[in-house]
Amino acid sequence: MKKGLKALSAAVLLATAVMSGCSSGATNNAAQGGSGQESAAGGTVDTTAHLRANLKTEPPSLDPPKGYDSVSNEVLTAVMEGLTRLDENHVPQPAMAEKWDLSEDGKTYTFHLRDSKWSNGDPVTAGDFEYAFKRMLDPQNAFPAAFLAFYIEGAEAYNEGKGSADDVKVKALDEKTLEITLRAPTGYFLNILTNPAFSPVHKKTVESNPNFAAEASTFVTNGPFKMSEWVHDQSIKVVKNDGYWDKDNVKLAGIDWGMVNDQNTQYQMFKTGQLDSIETVPNDMKKKLLDSGEANYVSEASIYYYRMNTKMPPFNNANIRKAFALAIDRQLLIDKVVQGKQTPALAHVPFGFPEPDGRDFREVGGSFIKDNDVEKAKEYLKKGMEEEGYTTLPPITMTYNTDDSHKAIAQVLQEMYKKNLGVDVKLESKEWKVFLAEQRAGQLQFSRSTIPADYGDPYNFLELYQTGHQGNRIHYSNPKYDELLEQIKNEGDETKRFALMHEAEKVFMDDMPIVPIYYNTRVYMQQPNVKGILRHPVTAIDYKWAEILKK
Repeated sequence: MKKGLKALSAAVLLATAVMSGCSSGATNNAAQGGSGQESAAGGTVDTTAHLRANLKTEPPSLDPPKGYDSVSNEVLTAVMEGLTRLDENHVPQPAMAEKWDLSEDGKTYTFHLRDSKWSNGDPVTAGDFEYAFKRMLDPQNAFPAAFLAFYIEGAEAYNEGKGSADDVKVKALDEKTLEITLRAPTGYFLNILTNPAFSPVHKKTVESNPNFAAEASTFVTNGPFKMSEWVHDQSIKVVKNDGYWDKDNVKLAGIDWGMVNDQNTQYQMFKTGQLDSIETVPNDMKKKLLDSGEANYVSEASIYYYRMNTKMPPFNNANIRKAFALAIDRQLLIDKVVQGKQTPALAHVPFGFPEPDGRDFREVGGSFIKDNDVEKAKEYLKKGMEEEGYTTLPPITMTYNTDDSHKAIAQVLQEMYKKNLGVDVKLESKEWKVFLAEQRAGQLQFSRSTIPADYGDPYNFLELYQTGHQGNRIHYSNPKYDELLEQIKNEGDETKRFALMHEAEKVFMDDMPIVPIYYNTRVYMQQPNVKGILRHPVTAIDYKWAEILKK
């Protein structure tokens, strides 16, 4: 196993063990840093301080089930809170739910809510959660995160227009009690609920203003922070939410996010003290900064890859897709360009998900391709072109969202395809919001993605490519794959379920609708007096327990 991944697997294994039982509602004080002005890390906390961070770009949406992307989720994790929240060990802990009961058949959860308030002063109720979950699933809304709730009985049918909201088994029993019934026992359900998409929404606000999350003045939130200012395409500012149930353990007065989408500028702002933390560093400096200890990294359960649209020539041909997957030198790309101690991706599901016997899913599944297998790539290309009757390939455009790292990677891939396959590839850059909208609409031919885990199970990666799935942005479809995914969803025996997931991944990789490039890491820097930022391998960065010590 690669460096840094053993700890990740252990953490997810621990999460699985915790999630399989009921919770007594105990909180984790280690992550919270204790109470008062003294920090658990030593020193005195500056409770007037605002953490200065950088989003790089405008969030596409802060409506929780609509803003299903890394930028939006970073803000949502700060200003919203669902039933559970990950602690510093990446284990789900009670959040808006103080405790819960689980039925003997493992299908029905009864959540007991805390006394907490929305940023407008209204109490947060179980009805807000019921409304939010059913709103997320409403087919009229077409929210991209809706699939995450398909574990709930009646959810998928309602989202597909085959059932009603009343059939969705989410019910507010009273103002403080929420009952959720699943279609089958799901040991990682509490982990799924940590995703920001499962945040409640203030029913009266949403019903009176469907665009409630578009401006700071109308955005009603329930998390550790509330929004005070949003200058679109420039900055977002949030301040401590005094109505939040755990306000005493929130040590920051606020967070000020900039939107500087240039790595060198961002780095210089950090070096001159204008930013307290940054989540990326310039590619050409990564190795030096990591070797010196100025920058640090954490492993993520995520994969960086390019999607090939199976409805757009030439990627409607499996052999041509395989040629593009095999014709690149991932290790060279990591060593010379990305430089963040990543691992070459030779399959789809990343490291970090333990099997029932404790072994890592990726280690058990092994590799499906070889890195830089140029001769085999040429064979696949020749065969695919013969099958399609091509003498030359149709025009190919690689699209990435505007970012220095993505641009550098795309340029190297362009050179590799020219050198190894003799194929000319055009590059195209799009602003994040436009890129995301076009990719989600299935309009891009060959486009980059970073897919982090939404929850701690390999199925999260596999389900994205089911026929018609909201995450399936390349029109991939295979009846055998779909059949296996249905079996996985309904299999209660974990050993059998993992075996089915390996089988499904093999079918997917035989079809090769993606070019896997590397399993990701997060390289970051933070000022010495900044403590308590949680960078999870699954879901978004969390600032709830962050603190700035007085110098």
